[in-house]
Amino acid sequence: MKIRHRYLYIIGLLGTLTFAAIAAPSVDDDEHHDDVMTAVEKGLIKPYSALQHKVSRQLSARIIKVELNEDNGEWIYGLKLIDNENNIIKVEYQAQSLQMLQIKGRHLENVIKAPK
Repeated sequence: MKIRHRYLYIIGLLGTLTFAAIAAPSVDDDEHHDDVMTAVEKGLIKPYSALQHKVSRQLSARIIKVELNEDNGEWIYGLKLIDNENNIIKVEYQAQSLQMLQIKGRHLENVIKAPK
């Protein structure tokens, strides 16, 4: 094996090992997933599909990121959205009732739909 090919092989192997280490799920993720599933079963969290429906009725923007966090027994959906003008909107919903708690961003007057 030529020296050049040996270095390419070593670089490729290191890249693969690095990706495998990063992509491997951590124990915390598994525990969080179990907590979420239990909370959904208990009715503490509305499913994501219900959240999507609520967002589509209230806001003229597309969901690009979703986080679900628990703080002192209260579950919060944190969303990042993008509107037609490429403005980023951040919204928080209470996960049990899907009540909007907070909204931040530019040109919100173009994003918030009038209630029907």
